[in-house]
Amino acid sequence: MIKNIKYKADRLIIEKRAFINGAFVKSHGGKIINKVSPVDGMDLSGLCACDSGDIDRAVAAAGKSFESGIWRNKSPLEKKAILLRLADLMEKSRERLAILDTVETGRAFKNYYYDSIPKAIAALRYFAESLDKYYDYAVPPRSNSLAFVTREPLGVVGIITPWNDPLVVSVWKFAPALLMGNSVVIKPAEQSSFSILEVAKLAQKAGIPDGVFNVVPGYGDIAGKALALHRNVAGIFFTGSSEVGKLILQYAGQSNMKKVGLECGGKSPMIISKKCQDLGRAAAVLAENIFYHQGQICSAPSRVIVDAEIQARFVELLKKESRKYIPADPFDANSDVGCVVSREQEGKIRQYIKIGVRDGAKMFTPRATVKINPRACYVLPTIFEDVKIDSVIAQEEIFGPVVVVLVFDHMEEAVKIANNSRFGLAASIWTNDLDEAYHISRELQAGIVHVNSYGDDDDTVPFGGIKESGVGKDKSIFAFDEYSYLKTTWIRFDNIE
Repeated sequence: MIKNIKYKADRLIIEKRAFINGAFVKSHGGKIINKVSPVDGMDLSGLCACDSGDIDRAVAAAGKSFESGIWRNKSPLEKKAILLRLADLMEKSRERLAILDTVETGRAFKNYYYDSIPKAIAALRYFAESLDKYYDYAVPPRSNSLAFVTREPLGVVGIITPWNDPLVVSVWKFAPALLMGNSVVIKPAEQSSFSILEVAKLAQKAGIPDGVFNVVPGYGDIAGKALALHRNVAGIFFTGSSEVGKLILQYAGQSNMKKVGLECGGKSPMIISKKCQDLGRAAAVLAENIFYHQGQICSAPSRVIVDAEIQARFVELLKKESRKYIPADPFDANSDVGCVVSREQEGKIRQYIKIGVRDGAKMFTPRATVKINPRACYVLPTIFEDVKIDSVIAQEEIFGPVVVVLVFDHMEEAVKIANNSRFGLAASIWTNDLDEAYHISRELQAGIVHVNSYGDDDDTVPFGGIKESGVGKDKSIFAFDEYSYLKTTWIRFDNIE
């Protein structure tokens, strides 16, 4: 049992400067970000608000390190060993990293310490172990020629990460980028920058050369925009809202047509068939995945599409399960659910709830006493019934602990409702009919489809959506393709008769 978490949080010495070319430095313009912890209002001001000048410095350092070959020319075994050392150092710092993320985002310490940080470390080890098992191609030789196809690093890679799961998403991107030989410039979300700055220090200690790993905190519309527009950045990889993702695409086109990878929003459906024999488990899995992090997960199943014959029974089970996810003190090692990331985000969620009520949907929230700091940001689990398919709450990403219940009479109608979305990140079908499971999973428009499950995939499979949920993939061996380009080399042997 981890003890005295709040005591340790209050006494943290937090690095808030940018990490450029192997050193922590103040921002070019001297500006800082003023903010407070969503847990208790603790003052967290002082994070560097970097600007285009800082991005220029970081990109220049990354470019110089790339051209020197100090990292890209290391053997796969050397890169693998260094990133495995970084994973070991992160594991030794797990408690500190979890506290840093809890202080900034309000997510429960228990979740970071036992789930999120271990997942980030496991992903880092997965990518490192995969590198020397990942091969290029040789074309069958002709009588007088030979061709081979190699994956080459892009160069300087820009990475923009979200606030809701800071280190997991960062590792998903910087690990394959580094292993392919690129140098990286990371712009973390201004709401959650502390842990990746800590990882920058550990990366240097692990042996990553100066200039190869840079972290430049700041506002998205300033530092993030400058990174996406930079002509010396060869690839930009982003996780966040679809609205910002569209801007990233524009910036890439306005600059140098850099390679783009986007993991954006979602409004993921979970279909509950009348052929599902375990409605209790389906309700429990749904509740966990929409409520456990205050709904602040891009792939959260925020639309449940249930057969009319079992609607009433399933909704009652869901309401019962929702009572398990009442927000509590994030610093309590026994708390499963913490806070919303900020007062601003809390306000957005509550505005959507008001819109749902205004539009005639029937709302349920569990009656509960919330034992949490009065200055904390949080929203109770919320379930909406009698929801119109084209209503705001059924179509827009709320990014909060809010699920809408939609009803169908025939499975064809369920698929139509599920696909009636501009998003296509994840989906789920619950049924004990194998034929139904197979055919419906093929019809669902999503990057990943779970059958009788949700969210229990691992590092071996790709993650990423279609439509306005983005382009490209995180995770799995396929992620290496995102951070490289294919080069064909054709050799002719003219001296062969």
